[in-house]
Amino acid sequence: MISVQNPKKRLMLGYAASIGSAACYGSVALVGRKIVGEYAPPLVATAFSMSLGMAMVAVLFFNDVRSDLRRGLSQAWIMLALAGLASAWGVSFWFLALGEAPVVLVAPLVGVSPLVSIALTHFFLQRLEKVTIRTVMGAIMVVGGVALVTLGNQ
Repeated sequence: MISVQNPKKRLMLGYAASIGSAACYGSVALVGRKIVGEYAPPLVATAFSMSLGMAMVAVLFFNDVRSDLRRGLSQAWIMLALAGLASAWGVSFWFLALGEAPVVLVAPLVGVSPLVSIALTHFFLQRLEKVTIRTVMGAIMVVGGVALVTLGNQ
């Protein structure tokens, strides 16, 4: 992790990382559509994608995982397993959606996923994170934008 002490530089680094993330996630939808449209069925694409992701994470964090396993399984590992299962289901449904619908419909609908995070944060992480009125208003705007994109493409 990059350590930046200056608050303005930290903010700019955060914005840059967010924009980079958006560019990567936006281009992934196009690549995913090409894969399920021409090369592989959705579930094969899911299996390959999850396997490649797991291999990359294993290489990057091998030493950390090895030291954590020595300490024994804990509740954190159970939560990690549940997060992995949720991710696998999400990737599976994403590839299935790309196989059935155009990218211009799938991408905005998948973009609503942060709303699920906001709702779950409000209910389960109230001591760690605060959901403000600005966050709720932003979420409502996201839903409105997704509705407009989806209805405009009909």
